[in-house]
Amino acid sequence: MTRRPAGSLRRAFSRLAGARLTVACAALLGCMALVAVFADLLASDLPIVCKIHGSVYVMPCVTSPPELVSLSRDARMGRQVGDWALNPLVGFGPYATDPNTPPLSPPSLVSAHPIGTDARGRDLFARLVHGTRTALGLALLAVVLYIAVGGVLGALSGFFGGALDFVVERLTEALSSFPVLLLVLVVQALLTHPTAISLLLAIAAVRWTEVARLVRADVLVASQQDFVMAARAIGASPARVLYKHVLPQAVGPVIVAGALGIGQMVLVESSLDFLRSGLPEPVPSWGESLAESRYYLSAWWLLVFPALLVLATVVSSNVVGEALRDALDPRFSPTFAGQAPLTRPTRSSRA
Repeated sequence: MTRRPAGSLRRAFSRLAGARLTVACAALLGCMALVAVFADLLASDLPIVCKIHGSVYVMPCVTSPPELVSLSRDARMGRQVGDWALNPLVGFGPYATDPNTPPLSPPSLVSAHPIGTDARGRDLFARLVHGTRTALGLALLAVVLYIAVGGVLGALSGFFGGALDFVVERLTEALSSFPVLLLVLVVQALLTHPTAISLLLAIAAVRWTEVARLVRADVLVASQQDFVMAARAIGASPARVLYKHVLPQAVGPVIVAGALGIGQMVLVESSLDFLRSGLPEPVPSWGESLAESRYYLSAWWLLVFPALLVLATVVSSNVVGEALRDALDPRFSPTFAGQAPLTRPTRSSRA
């Protein structure tokens, strides 16, 4: 294995741009990220911009001013004489109930609830939109956290070896012996009052082992390369050798692990919420809507819509992650290893 040429990441992403399925999945993930960021503009009890009782409010759906929260729904939506409002796509937040609509109302494009309501009368669209923020936000934070922990431990154990490498390897083997979901359930069960922070830390505490193994393997290989030995020979400090010459060799696998980890973390978080061991009530999440569908089998919309979101996120994350692996790993892309690409010989070349 030789060192990747400069700009290989840029060339890898340019290659990915030619794969239509990968681009479509990446675009879908990007759209979900936009929905998560702008969830308050899509579903909220408060307007985006409004003039109520002579006062103009900008983005009250985000700031939630107390003087508007205390008003009636008609007043908040600018329906009184002299008032006006630019309302979100759906005028209900994830926690609000509609007294004019019974619980478990089916989807209807002509009603105020386009994909129905749940068992408490809350708008399902608002719950799923804000659940997108919960799922992707928690998944992204968990991936960043366990990549940071696993990357540091894997790099240090592979580069310095010795007792540190022994401890990290034994700890990695111990945690890898149990399913991730089971370990997270145990950690959540030991806590008196589980929160989103505790769930985030629990996931990161059991998932760092995969990244640590990847980084350790790449560091062990890179440490034997000629350019690393040359840097040591000219007197470079171990910290500089590790940071400047060894760690860049592990960037590709870490990026792939992060892309694959997004879908995996969404699946873990949804599974925990489905088992009622994840986020506390009444935080909106896809798994919570799926769990509710168990008790109301006739309310098919409680199962179909959140399940489609989980499926789309996991599949898109896996497709993007596999494409990144093929583009960044020299074993799958010989061009990056300084070899000629493997192509099928033409008739003229065989002649």
